[in-house]
Amino acid sequence: MKKVLSIVAALLLCVGTQAQIVSSRSSIVRTEKQQSNKQWFLRGGLNVMKMTGDDDESGSKLGYNFIYGFQKPMGSIGTYWGMEFGLGSRGWGYSEDDYEISQIAHNVQISPFTFGYKYNITNNIALDAHLGAYVSCDYLGKITEKEDYNGKTEETTVKIGDWDDWKRFDAGMNIGVGIWYDRFNFDITYQRGFIKTWESNTSNVLIRLGVAF
Repeated sequence: MKKVLSIVAALLLCVGTQAQIVSSRSSIVRTEKQQSNKQWFLRGGLNVMKMTGDDDESGSKLGYNFIYGFQKPMGSIGTYWGMEFGLGSRGWGYSEDDYEISQIAHNVQISPFTFGYKYNITNNIALDAHLGAYVSCDYLGKITEKEDYNGKTEETTVKIGDWDDWKRFDAGMNIGVGIWYDRFNFDITYQRGFIKTWESNTSNVLIRLGVAF
């Protein structure tokens, strides 16, 4: 009888040990899976647009920028990589006395990669620094000139398709910093283009709000 009880006890111990090992492995797999999940988000807001280059007289103009993207953790120290797709604008404006000129182009933007780091201040608040690249293509836009002659305003508008000096394609970098509160985000990003158009480069400051889901 004692031998039978010993065998039963040994079997129960073995089964319990195996169950504990399986449970531990399941917990590790589940944790790793949670860490590798993408975080999708929407972000949008104002764009303070300007063109920088040889023309020092160009001023800023308000535009917009809206993106849809994701962030995927790289390890467990707060680093991540991601991609973004959205709609934006670029342009500039200038006025002096009775003369005013402004230009705006609307584009499709893709960021093929963004690398960032999130530093957790508390459980719900995190700083988010990021650096990435973008490419864009203008699908619509115009340049408008206004000039006053003896109290009468004359306005001339030219579409970007009819403006030979304007290059529709652009590529450059995004560098920014933001703060997350739970699922909500406030972000400021500087966008600089590397392709000259009309002897100038894109220079945008993006001020946006976002939400993750």
